[in-house]
Amino acid sequence: MEKLKNFFLLTLFSLLFFSSNLFLNEKSFASNSSFEIIPEKVSIFNENEIYLIVKFDLEKNWHTYWKNPGDSGEPASFEWDLPEGFEISEAMWPTPELIPYPPLTTFGYTDQLELLFKLLLPEEVKENSVIAVSSKWLVCADVCIPQEGSVSFDLFKANQTYPSQIGQLLSKIKQKIPLDNGKIITSKIEEDRLVLNLEELGLDITEAYFFPFRKDVIDYSVNQKLKKNDEEVSLSLAFMENTDVSLIKGGILKTNAGSQELRLLQRNFQSEVSLRPEFISLMTAILFSLIGGLLLNLMPCVFPVISLKILNFVNHSENRSQTSLHGMFFSLGAILMFVLIGLSVLVLKSIGMDVGWGYQLQSPIVVSLLIFLFIFLAGFFLLNVNFFNTLLSIGTTGLKAPNYVNSFATGFLAVIVATPCTAPFMGSALGFAILQPGFSSFLIFLALGIGFTFPYILLSIFPGLVSILPKPGQWMETFKQFMAFPMMLTALWLIWVLSSQISSFQLILVLLGISLIVFFYWLNQLNITSATGKRFRVFVYLFIFVSIFLTLPTQNISSQENTNGFSEAELNKKLEQGPVFLNFTADWCITCKVNERVALKTKNTLNLFKEKKIFYMEADWTNKNKVIAEKLESFGRSSIPLYVFYPERDKQPIILPEILSESVIEDYLN
Repeated sequence: MEKLKNFFLLTLFSLLFFSSNLFLNEKSFASNSSFEIIPEKVSIFNENEIYLIVKFDLEKNWHTYWKNPGDSGEPASFEWDLPEGFEISEAMWPTPELIPYPPLTTFGYTDQLELLFKLLLPEEVKENSVIAVSSKWLVCADVCIPQEGSVSFDLFKANQTYPSQIGQLLSKIKQKIPLDNGKIITSKIEEDRLVLNLEELGLDITEAYFFPFRKDVIDYSVNQKLKKNDEEVSLSLAFMENTDVSLIKGGILKTNAGSQELRLLQRNFQSEVSLRPEFISLMTAILFSLIGGLLLNLMPCVFPVISLKILNFVNHSENRSQTSLHGMFFSLGAILMFVLIGLSVLVLKSIGMDVGWGYQLQSPIVVSLLIFLFIFLAGFFLLNVNFFNTLLSIGTTGLKAPNYVNSFATGFLAVIVATPCTAPFMGSALGFAILQPGFSSFLIFLALGIGFTFPYILLSIFPGLVSILPKPGQWMETFKQFMAFPMMLTALWLIWVLSSQISSFQLILVLLGISLIVFFYWLNQLNITSATGKRFRVFVYLFIFVSIFLTLPTQNISSQENTNGFSEAELNKKLEQGPVFLNFTADWCITCKVNERVALKTKNTLNLFKEKKIFYMEADWTNKNKVIAEKLESFGRSSIPLYVFYPERDKQPIILPEILSESVIEDYLN
């Protein structure tokens, strides 16, 4: 009897232990499926992350959908409720299967779907944390039925590490997830098909199917064709009419050798062959960077600051060693800033952000800060200001003191004020840099910095060249003050740019910030001798500094995603009617505006467009616009200006130079 009692208690305990998920709500049942969450561990010690399995069990022969469902369907969606400090990754989807349902073709999973998520844990975890998720999904057989459910589990803090109880299941699911080794393959367009070059994968492929991430581009009703011979191994896909094939960024390739994630960078399409990486080699991009960096010195945003460094050389022309050291420190500061920008681009690209030269001017906060900086610099140029002159080698004292830190900081500053400017040759090089792997991108930004500082490096190595410059004198002070006016004009231009990005009220706040800077200079010029007055002035300085940041705009006037009328559909529509000239422009792009004034929008050019029945179209990138950014990337660019002429719909587009004239446009259009 005692044995029977013990057996009953042991059985009851086992049932309670193994069914603990009932109390934790780890499983939710719907009409034709169930939804559950299975954590890798329910107790953690010093882990940084754990895997979560989200599992859908469907009735036999029912199916649900991949993240691109194909011709019909909807993928599962998730809404997580996490404690503070916890983060969740994107879903890791297993390789889908082809689910034909004539005349439709869909991608998904039959009977069961197991997804993986990574739960990132904070440094400090509470004794008990509840992880919850709600999901909506679609299950189909002869009919489709929406399903939904919510599940959760408790995550406990332990005093030691315990092994995972689902190790085998986790390994099994990981094997179903396609490999992502960053593989990029080239492609070309032949007639109405997109052809992927599979030979680059180095696999013995006898069967293949490509599941694109992008919907509504590939015609799934047409069979994909694997071609294999001594010359090539390729897979061709039919694409739908009136679609832009360059929108396909990648997908999953399922072969007899396994599945892997592939990337199709748009620059690889042969329909835009002039923009493929082979066309702009790394050495060509480095050369363009050197030339573009050199020409950047002449841009109106940069020249005033650079001119002061030249005055510094003149001021130390009698002491060659000081001339050399000042030049070297200035060059080092500028090159380091370019390298930091390059590294920032790599980091931002690695986390999936779209970046490029000019993106910063789509941010009202950045534009406002640049306006304040240019106004601040104009004050330094006009007045003999001693305030902060140890940080900026711009005041009179800064020009005379042999302070190499000043020269280094001026190099940094010169690159910062260069951000609104893009010199000729920079567009191609920067576009190439941002689309390349890390080391190549780093070399191009380094070359840009070297080109920018080349004149000063030359003067540092051969300080005797300073002798060809005018001798020191009163003209230096006059010239310095005159350079304030390009600074003011640049600030006015940026105010005009800002006016299209923010509301009138926010613009008034920015103008108030400018008034505070002017007030600062007035206060600085007052002859205050008492200790109390000086302390009060310092307090007012701090008040002005804080107030200026409070005048910064907090948001764009709108999301600005598609407000300028440009779209792929509109471009394709115009191409059906005849040739199109596409101008990628922005209010903050100086080169764009100069080209429009002297070449693109002149009477002769407009008559030429009319005579040849060429439709002129603008893609205005003043504000953030994902459609325009993707279109730019399709041409291997991440900055503007860019001018594209489409002679006919089925012909390759022609890329024009970044610097235009009426004769250049006429030559290309003919």
